Amino acid sequence: MDWIKNALQEICKDTAENFPLSYITSLKTGGPARFFVSPYNTEEIKKILDVCRRYNLPLLVVGKGTNLLISDKGFDGVVISTKNLNKIQAENNTIYCQAGVLLSAVLKTCIVKSLKGLEFLSGIPGTAGGAVISNAGLKKEWISEKIVSVDVISLVDIKELTLPKEDITFGYRTCRLEGYFIAGVLFRPEKGKREKIKMAIADYMKKRIKTQPLEYPSAGSVFKNPPGLFAGMLIEKCGLKGYSIGGASISDKHANFIINKGNATSEDIYKIICKVKEEVKRVYNIKLETEIKIIGSFGGEKNEDSGTLWWR
Repeated sequence: MDWIKNALQEICKDTAENFPLSYITSLKTGGPARFFVSPYNTEEIKKILDVCRRYNLPLLVVGKGTNLLISDKGFDGVVISTKNLNKIQAENNTIYCQAGVLLSAVLKTCIVKSLKGLEFLSGIPGTAGGAVISNAGLKKEWISEKIVSVDVISLVDIKELTLPKEDITFGYRTCRLEGYFIAGVLFRPEKGKREKIKMAIADYMKKRIKTQPLEYPSAGSVFKNPPGLFAGMLIEKCGLKGYSIGGASISDKHANFIINKGNATSEDIYKIICKVKEEVKRVYNIKLETEIKIIGSFGGEKNEDSGTLWWR
């Protein structure tokens, strides 16, 4: 594998081998990445993608790592981090962000430029690219509503494309951009009053602090809400608040959060996920789907999605 490492290092100086993914996931768990690379521009991205394509290397793309559960065994492939893709530009009523721009930076720009409509992203710790792929939002507000276009790189021919929003299928916590690397996104908020924008952001943040266990590492909401229901309510009614395995526990504050109390493993968290699914199915005959993405081997089985993966 030295030749792969050398090839990646020739492309991007920010390359590491056997990099602990617990360093970059919000759950603070996960084993090592065989190769971990953080490109600075689209040319480096394209060259890295070409290496992965030519040698059929498993690929995982991560932003802030806030929507991931990675196996304790790690990821035997190439992990591309978007941390160095952090340029942001505001012009007129638009904001262009590279994929690795933090949502908190987007909101700061909205305040400076007096642009409203993205306040609901307050408190979400992910990146612009991750927010697009997961169509981040609340009950009635979604990031897709503010998107003009998305810049991508095709994994088939390593070509750059700009896709207008109308050509992208968005759904509940989904975005059909399989086969593409998201490089950047253009948002169009609306003109507003700076003080009102700041107050709205503060209000959203207060609600998150009140209802979510932000004092512990977590991956946010673990399960998608079934139609017309709330996953957290179902889990709570099954009597699972506070249920623990090892260092992981279902939050007493919000039952759809699994928290790391300090020494949790990914396997601990995975076992709780399985327990929740089992109980909700038994009691309500409802099959819960995970909102977080489960990568790698757990309990002797592989849960790794095929193709290119991109999560917050």
